Amino acid sequence: MMQFRLLSLSHQRTTISDRENFALTPSETQTVLERAKADPSIQEILILSTCNRTEILLIGEEHAAMQALEILCKLKRQDLHQARELFLFMEKEDEILHYIFRVSAGLESQILGDAQIISQLKAAYQLSQSTATAGTFIHRLMQMVFCANKKISQETAFRNGISSASYAAVDMIEEYYSMIKNPRIAIIGFGDMGQKVCRHLMSKGHTELEIFNRSRGRVDHFNNKNRSKLRYRSLENLASSLADFDIIISTPTVESPLISAADSLLWKEPFKVIVDISIPRSVETAVSQTPGMVLYDMDDISKVTQSTMEQKSACIYQVEEILAIYQQEYLQWIAHNKNLGSVRLLKKALEQIKTEELSRFGKEIENQSSGYYETIMDSMIQKIIKKTVISLKSIPNEQERENFNSVIHQTFL
Repeated sequence: MMQFRLLSLSHQRTTISDRENFALTPSETQTVLERAKADPSIQEILILSTCNRTEILLIGEEHAAMQALEILCKLKRQDLHQARELFLFMEKEDEILHYIFRVSAGLESQILGDAQIISQLKAAYQLSQSTATAGTFIHRLMQMVFCANKKISQETAFRNGISSASYAAVDMIEEYYSMIKNPRIAIIGFGDMGQKVCRHLMSKGHTELEIFNRSRGRVDHFNNKNRSKLRYRSLENLASSLADFDIIISTPTVESPLISAADSLLWKEPFKVIVDISIPRSVETAVSQTPGMVLYDMDDISKVTQSTMEQKSACIYQVEEILAIYQQEYLQWIAHNKNLGSVRLLKKALEQIKTEELSRFGKEIENQSSGYYETIMDSMIQKIIKKTVISLKSIPNEQERENFNSVIHQTFL
């Protein structure tokens, strides 16, 4: 039976090492979506892949989630059996929707109230739209999710304070400013995360920043838009180019680390602070063993935001109330839509039966007007449909409605 299903890999149940094995770049996400689109068991699919989670939300048949996981494992060259152990499988629609709404609001984030998660979800939705893998149910769900989050921002203080990994990274290095006079700061990667890091640094008065990126287009666009003077640097000879910097914040999504322990041994500066907010990690963990190197990763970032988290925690009840309203509205819409789907299926099946019967008795009725018989049969179909709709609407129990719809699907599919 077609319904919502979810595959979830998050910081709550897995290590960074596990998560980075399944982290997807936008191009990889597109590949998974396109391959899933070709699978008849998958009707709709959306994939959210961030530094802390890979969530695969789909509408499909009973084995659709396993099919999607197999597609992911083949692309990332990971063992399917191990993936089954790591990923959480969810099949109860109300639980899945409850979880998705919580994820969207940042209630399930490593940094409580992470403001970046909603923009990441929007990007995931746009990718599903561009690959035509988002259908009626995902479209409607995203509308509800975005409305709920807008209301949270307008009516609660949940978004105040440190609310993203990029902001937390900047906040983390502040304690080192007094130790380093006029620190030279390098940002590696200039995607959404890198640009947010720059904005936070600039808001604190750090305007002389150097950006290491594959191309300079985004840097030039950022400078023009923000009237800033960020300096572009190529990724070529990255390790040696970083030798003179005091603070390095690394943000890109890469398949293997850009900075190794061997690189750090060659740097002459006796002290560096490196913050790696990439998943998979873009800085080898062994760098922290090099004398003078201070390395932070996403797990460390979550630990330094405790005071802000306490403030946000006070708003959780308000946030959950808002989410519950929109979730319930969506569940009601699903129930109504599924009823309509069953009625449409029944009508289509009855129309097919009518066509077959008219064809079968063609010779017997050739002396009569075929339109006469069609009118009679159409009237019968409408009466059957009417009785079915009345029966569906009169069932108060959701599970009984599911059973009723299931019988229609099994009978006429």
